[in-house]
Amino acid sequence: MLAALVSVLFKPIRAGIAVFMAVAALFGGILGFEKAEISHKKDGCLASFAVISDTHLTEANGRREVLEIGLEDMSKAKDRLDAFVVDGDITDNGEIPVWESFALAMSKYDISDNNIMVIGNHDTWGSDDPAVTKENFIKYNKLATGREITEVYYSTEINGCPAIILGSEGDHVSATVSDTQIEWFAQQMEAASQTGKPIFIFFHQPVNDTHGLPYTWEMNKDDGPGTGGIGDASDRILEIIKQYKNVFYISGHIHAGFSTADDGTVYSSVEKYDGYTLINTPCYMYSDFLRGGNFLNGTGFVVEVYENEVLFRARNFISGIWQPKYDAVIELK
Repeated sequence: MLAALVSVLFKPIRAGIAVFMAVAALFGGILGFEKAEISHKKDGCLASFAVISDTHLTEANGRREVLEIGLEDMSKAKDRLDAFVVDGDITDNGEIPVWESFALAMSKYDISDNNIMVIGNHDTWGSDDPAVTKENFIKYNKLATGREITEVYYSTEINGCPAIILGSEGDHVSATVSDTQIEWFAQQMEAASQTGKPIFIFFHQPVNDTHGLPYTWEMNKDDGPGTGGIGDASDRILEIIKQYKNVFYISGHIHAGFSTADDGTVYSSVEKYDGYTLINTPCYMYSDFLRGGNFLNGTGFVVEVYENEVLFRARNFISGIWQPKYDAVIELK
């Protein structure tokens, strides 16, 4: 009973903090940061998309408005985005009124012809029955993006680049990934590799023990291996990824702000490996004061694909400010 009461009281507080930090971000332009509309960094861009994560919408006042500031920034891009991705925890509780609120926000802004939704653990909490949460995700995916899907995992493309969306089939913090989804993923990866294009994978949960996990999950040194990551299916997914080159696995979930290996923090937002790159997207709605990285909310990446490289450009979509300190350039093989 006490826990429920604390939760009810804390939600409007968090909403207020989100609004306050959004207002603070709006003033970033006067502090000398690089404020500019979204446009390609250089000529020859083959595909571009924006990705944010963890919007954590509730019925609390302010949260949808904080999201809409960022959506408006994307809709005004000088170079129209080929896709827009929300990488999970779109809602805070998976309840119908909140899905309706997200769909309403999406209907107001013409960002891209290819909007992509990823299911997060919070999105599975609208019902004790996984079949109901799956049905809700499928329904509001169509309402918000126009996309018809039959599972919480599916594939599409971003201007010719394969995009594979994975999703939890259960209602736990870690992901529930069936053998059927793993087999489907392996087939999708093999087909994607034949295109010769970079492959983008979107899954809310990070690969186990990456981006400073398990410590960065709740800053608890006693958390064991795998905490805060995909969970049991992590090794199987990573082994499939390792078979291919030019693979980009994009996650959210841990609520860590932008950080690089040079920041002296316990994690990096972008981890480069031989043939694949792991990218963790900051929490859009909440600020991160705990992990030592960039703490403002409203952040995400604009990704640009070129013939020989992929650029991950850090941006605060609330203030319209580029944050080049956290950019990453990955050369294609």
